[in-house]
Order: sequence, then C-alpha cells, then structure tokens
Amino acid sequence: MASRYWMVSLSVQNSATSPWGKVQEQISRNAFDTPLYHFNIPNLRVGTLDSLLALGDDILKSNSYIEGVSHKIRRQIEELERVSGAESNALTVDGVPVDSYLTRFVWDEARYPTMSPLRDIVDGIHSQVSKIEDDLKVICYCFFFVIGDVVSVYHVN
Repeated sequence: MASRYWMVSLSVQNSATSPWGKVQEQISRNAFDTPLYHFNIPNLRVGTLDSLLALGDDILKSNSYIEGVSHKIRRQIEELERVSGAESNALTVDGVPVDSYLTRFVWDEARYPTMSPLRDIVDGIHSQVSKIEDDLKVICYCFFFVIGDVVSVYHVN
C-alpha cells in the first residue's frame, strides 16, 4: 500500500515556539512513530499587492485543476494495476521514487527561478500539468488499444 502524506504550510518564524516546533512537539507527544519532514520553499517575488490579489483567484483555479489531474493520474494507475495485475512500486518523479521525492523535496531553481514573477511560476506549473494530462490521455489510449488487440487475438485463438 502506498504511503499517505499530509502537507501543511506554516508561517515562517525562527524561534523555539515556531509553528514547526509546536507541530513537532504535539505529534511526537501523541504519535511518536510518525516521521515529520521539513522542506523549504524559497522566498518568491510577490510583486504589487494588486498583482498578488489577482493571482490569488487564479491560484485557486489552478489548484483545482492540478488536483483534478493528479486524481486522474491516481485513478489511471489504479486501473492499470487492476487490469495488468502489477503494482506501482516503481513510480517515480523525475527518476526519483515518489516517497524520496516527497521527503527530500528541493525547489528546482532551474525550472522555477525564484526571481521570476509568481504569475510566471504559476503559469509554468499549469502548462506542465496540462502537458502531463495530454501525455496521459495519449498513453492510456495506446495502452487500452493494445489491450483490445490482445483480447481480440486471444478470442480468435
């Protein structure tokens, strides 16, 4: 069974009573065997208040879209596992196992330069997810086309 992760965004404070410290303390007190992972998101260029407010609405839409695509991918993986009988232990993100990618996350400065406006970063992520969705459609079509051919050949013999 795949691991489940919760991602929590906390405000940045460098003190002993920081939100991260409080979360660590509470979880270690109540669930001592639960590992916690901390990853840093760099300071990004915010721009003007107007551009940030306008981007806020777009981020909600992008978040819904990206979440929908990720659910499609999950459902497709489950369907492929069901059809093929194989397990998805070999899933990777940029060649790294999913668990390692999540627990050792590092911001990709080359792909998402922190000096770029937030709008450009959000648009870049959105377009990459859109391309992934298109690729998924093509790959699934090809896979199920081949499965159909295999079933046809099986019934002929």
